[in-house]
Amino acid sequence: MKRTGRKKISRICCLAASAFFIIVPCTGVAGYCSMAARTSCLSAHGQIRNNLESTLKLLEMISGEPWMMPEDIPYQEKAGRLDQYNEIWGYQMIRAVDTYGGVYRADKEEAVSNLNSREYIQTLWVTNEPQITDVFLAGADGTTLNYTVAFAVGGDAKNNGAVFAAIYDSDVRAVLASQPVHTVLLGKNQQCMSGNDESLLGTTLESRLKGKKILGESLEEALLRVKNEESGTIWYFEGIVPTCYAFQNIGLDSGWTVLSSASYTDVAGELMPAIVFSGIGAILSLTAFILLCRQDDQEDSEIPGK
Repeated sequence: MKRTGRKKISRICCLAASAFFIIVPCTGVAGYCSMAARTSCLSAHGQIRNNLESTLKLLEMISGEPWMMPEDIPYQEKAGRLDQYNEIWGYQMIRAVDTYGGVYRADKEEAVSNLNSREYIQTLWVTNEPQITDVFLAGADGTTLNYTVAFAVGGDAKNNGAVFAAIYDSDVRAVLASQPVHTVLLGKNQQCMSGNDESLLGTTLESRLKGKKILGESLEEALLRVKNEESGTIWYFEGIVPTCYAFQNIGLDSGWTVLSSASYTDVAGELMPAIVFSGIGAILSLTAFILLCRQDDQEDSEIPGK
């Protein structure tokens, strides 16, 4: 009886060891996926937010300068002074905008373009609140992507005009591409604005998650969390592969969100030694369990009457 009891305990131990070698690595990989996605998301978020915040502060300072008022100096001269800010602070385009939406350069006396038809300028005229646009095609070459940050001069854009700065998408894309896992920047409608995968540009988070098995919540709940919460994670299955999205809202009334993704297959290479060790442990434990069961069956068959 004692021998039978010991064998039963041995079989239970083998099963427990097998479960340990299977469950622990799975939860460990999940934790590593979450950590990798969160780390990349936070890194990109910090750099993009700092860039945007410093741009807002610079424009706020410029908008309060007396020479930015319409009656102070000609707009061509304003543009010349703004070029100095471009050189000092490393911007390629800080421009003055008159009350009619005209944009000026230092080498032209007349406005070189007009922004009055742009939605963000119309909003600025009405609200006098800083405006931050989503990415848009801005260059004459048809390929340059920019974000625009605009500020009301003297707190009254309609009567004093505005000043704006362009943030180039190439700078944003460089930040996103430098992250260890795939990271993109979402816009106000949760559409992909920037990343190193051009095929995703313009696609929405909803379209990427639609039809996927999302863990613990519905698609609508996940989208609302990304919109309303400062940060968080979403787990879903990409086919049969568990995948983690980490998101972090940029804030500053931008409507931008950094989104990073890491799947089990993404991190498998880095965790391969642990996965192999766990796999071998699980196989050995199951093998021991099977051998113990067979040994018991053989012993039972040798007992008369069984």
